[in-house]
Amino acid sequence: MEGSGSPRFRKLHFPVGLWINSPRKHFAKLGRRWPSAISVKSTTSSDAASLHEAPSVPSSSLSNSTPSLASPSPSPSPSPAFLRPRPAGPQSRTKRISQLFLRGRSNSDRDRAVGEKEREVWAHSAASSSHHYLPVASSSAPGLIKIYGDAFSSGANYRSLLANIHSTSRQLIAQVITRYTEREREETEDAVVQKHSPEDFLLCDVIGKPVQQPDGAIKWETECRRGVAPWECPLMLVDMWRPKDGFERRFEIYRKEDYEREEREREKDREREGESHQGVRWRRSRMSSGGGLEEAERGHRGRNTELRRSISDMNLSLRRRQGNHLSNEARSTGNQPNNSGGAQDRKSIVSMINPQPVEVRASRAEAKVGWTNHPADDEKDYSNCDLEVMSQSLILPPTDRPYFLLLQGFDQSKDFVLYIMAGHTHVFGRKPTVKEREKDRERERKGKRPLKVDTFLSAPDVLVRHLLVRRDAAVPETPKGQALMRPFRGGAVTHNGLTVYRETVLKPGDVIGLGDHFLFLYRDPRVTPAPPLALTLPWQADTSTPCCPSGLVDRQEALRQYLGSTEAVLKFHSRHADTLLQEIISKNSSPDSGGGPLAPAYLLSIMIDHASKHLDPALTPQILLRSANLIKEIVWDNIKEFGDKHPTQNSPDQEGEKNTPNVQQLSSDLRPLIFWMSNATELLNFFQVKVETMEKEWEFEAPGDPVLTADMDTCSEALAQLDDVIMHTFQQCVYHLTKTLYSLLPALLDTNPFSSDEKGKEKDGARGAEGDENKGEEGAVDDVSVLPPKVAGLVEVYRCSLMLSREACLSPPLTSQTFGYLFFFTNTSLLNTLLERDGLFSWSRAVQIRTNLDLVLDWLQGAGLGDIASEFMKKLSVTVNFLCIPKTRLIQSSWTSLKEEHELLSHAQLHHLLTHYKLGPTRAPPASWAPPLGTDLTGDIFESFLDHPPLILPNETPRLDLSQPIPSSELQKEVTRLRTFLWGLDQDELPANQRTRL
Repeated sequence: MEGSGSPRFRKLHFPVGLWINSPRKHFAKLGRRWPSAISVKSTTSSDAASLHEAPSVPSSSLSNSTPSLASPSPSPSPSPAFLRPRPAGPQSRTKRISQLFLRGRSNSDRDRAVGEKEREVWAHSAASSSHHYLPVASSSAPGLIKIYGDAFSSGANYRSLLANIHSTSRQLIAQVITRYTEREREETEDAVVQKHSPEDFLLCDVIGKPVQQPDGAIKWETECRRGVAPWECPLMLVDMWRPKDGFERRFEIYRKEDYEREEREREKDREREGESHQGVRWRRSRMSSGGGLEEAERGHRGRNTELRRSISDMNLSLRRRQGNHLSNEARSTGNQPNNSGGAQDRKSIVSMINPQPVEVRASRAEAKVGWTNHPADDEKDYSNCDLEVMSQSLILPPTDRPYFLLLQGFDQSKDFVLYIMAGHTHVFGRKPTVKEREKDRERERKGKRPLKVDTFLSAPDVLVRHLLVRRDAAVPETPKGQALMRPFRGGAVTHNGLTVYRETVLKPGDVIGLGDHFLFLYRDPRVTPAPPLALTLPWQADTSTPCCPSGLVDRQEALRQYLGSTEAVLKFHSRHADTLLQEIISKNSSPDSGGGPLAPAYLLSIMIDHASKHLDPALTPQILLRSANLIKEIVWDNIKEFGDKHPTQNSPDQEGEKNTPNVQQLSSDLRPLIFWMSNATELLNFFQVKVETMEKEWEFEAPGDPVLTADMDTCSEALAQLDDVIMHTFQQCVYHLTKTLYSLLPALLDTNPFSSDEKGKEKDGARGAEGDENKGEEGAVDDVSVLPPKVAGLVEVYRCSLMLSREACLSPPLTSQTFGYLFFFTNTSLLNTLLERDGLFSWSRAVQIRTNLDLVLDWLQGAGLGDIASEFMKKLSVTVNFLCIPKTRLIQSSWTSLKEEHELLSHAQLHHLLTHYKLGPTRAPPASWAPPLGTDLTGDIFESFLDHPPLILPNETPRLDLSQPIPSSELQKEVTRLRTFLWGLDQDELPANQRTRL
């Protein structure tokens, strides 16, 4: 019997064929052609029997994996077979063969043939499912059968029909149609009765059991089903096959189109799950092409006579042909060395008939070795060999699907010549151990179902799941004839001699290597003409040019082209990864290294890109973590050095210099921090893309693999390290910038832009600006001399911050967040200072503040920061605008109107401004300014610094496009230096006579 998990059959990848046994086990149907010699591994003739004339004998099981012999729509889905148990006592081969001819139609004849002991076994195994049918007592007595289903009428349960053992499925369907048509005619008097045809319906043999629901109702639970052919007799099925204990049988009727649609959907689901049902599909095609007559022109008796041949018959025919062949040779001794008739018989053998399991290996070895190297004069000895051995050597590749031809194996007793890719996915592996099988079951219980292995290999270095090949529907984006192959994690795989670690395009003619032993040639017969081999054979090599030093010249030229190439490629070996990483970080650790503002990020990106595409997958997470750790160490040293120069608390000697902060010095000291903040941001974006790509590559791996989990933890740790670098550098930058702003912001409230001194300085600055005709737009932004000196000092902080961001190529989202925090601090600090100093609550002072604020906002607008500044400094502008309202208009306004015009001000802030507004020494606030009764005035009038916007780490597409040429000459120079450095490392490992000189 064919086992569901038997590696013997899964390795063949041919239709396991039509398995035949005694009438109490399996029945099968053979076409006029015997099964292919490359695929069928059958039982011996002593275990096989055939039923020649059984017009109503069904298929071998009621499982979905074995369709009806002539079912119009078989349903191949895996499920256990429910068969009558085999007899308990062993029988001789002669007795079993004799039973083929003693078998009749009646139960009594069959019982007499098998004996009393076997009849007791059958009686004991009969399941009590009588509520679905009444067993017949003889071939002529009618029985009651129930047909379930609502194919005719919605909500219908079943119909009971009288039938005998010769009633076919088509006849029963016709009776059901008649019953429902009569009932419909009675219920609808004048309406037109719908006509049904038996060809539109299908009777199914269903195995299942009734299950009691929590509410007490009984619900039928289907285990498997099989379409009954129109010529099969349901009551004979009932009488000859019994379900297993605990299961029952019943017959259900379906509309054929609904049944076929459900089966197509089930088969699609199975293909997506990676299950292979090629045996069923090949049996379908063999059944559809088995006879040359139309279905209507041949009855089931003729079909049985033509198509049903058992292996016993085949063996008898083979023995007969062997005997005839030997007798012919005896008669024609000395006439001809070869018997053409015997050769013709051998050519007609297209079926493989296996010997006993003990003889399988010897037979296969003889087929592989003995039949390929015999000289022509030994042809006369072929007749002395078992023709079963000859049948094994008649191997023809398939013509409708790809296959793998074995070029080199591990164990001749277990390896096969061809491995057919039956489905759209194909997995090579080995048989799992008990522990590995238990892990797979545990994953399945958690809902993480691993891929099933299609081909089991026996080499010790083959993993449980070693290689995955996908084609056609599994990879719809690939051209026709191409497939994709990808090794599982840790599997040693070569593609045309090159080691591969990731998914690679597989074309017909490519050579695949698995481990140290197996070599396969991939062929797809659907691609015509057949492409040549991807690897040149030794005798096909071009030997027209004699040995000369041109090979060395070619290598030197290729090396020069690579060293000077503008492609973003940096090739290296795994053993040089740490050395290369140290070289990149150490030579590009500061803004003045000469490689450009994003040199570390760019160089590390092309290094990681090469590792993720061409090196061991286990190396990429390690490079990510090591590079993140090195960057973090350098940044921590920079922060410590910066903290020594700019302590958080000023010493007594620095208190006097508090009012005159050195913005230029601060800007120079912040350059390394912003430099690494920019590079860490770009690396974070690049790392995230790589990690997502790695996760997609792992989608076919075993879920919950501890190796993959460890790699993901390593990647997560690397991303967390870069997060820390970005947050700490951002925190240091905004802290020291806001600390400088804090000492400069009060000048915005106290400076009078209308004084004569300020006007003169502003005019001098304007004349200087007019004299510089070559100054561009950026220069105009950099120039703050047109502003009043104290206002210019405040703007200088913004200008230096902007220049640092541009110089370091800081990410736009991070630049916006940096200035957003600076403007938030400016708004909060100035507003709290203004509310605290009620002496500024007058129209004249408010106009001066409004003018200074407009000068700052105008400059920020010209620098491209106007939108961000307006958003974060809105409340300060509203407060100043309130104070700029003319006194006469303000006196006439009421609380309600003022609140509507200045919604951003809270009740407490508006009340504070009105009660402290300077109307004059003797004037009291008007009564209209009083808030309505019940207004909450207990809130705090000052803004909180804790309400600052949070830092949102960027998650965007990396700006470093590695598909484009190297963007700058500085980076080109650094990449060339690193390529030369790596080439030097390779040369140092070679003997002196094998080194290449530039």
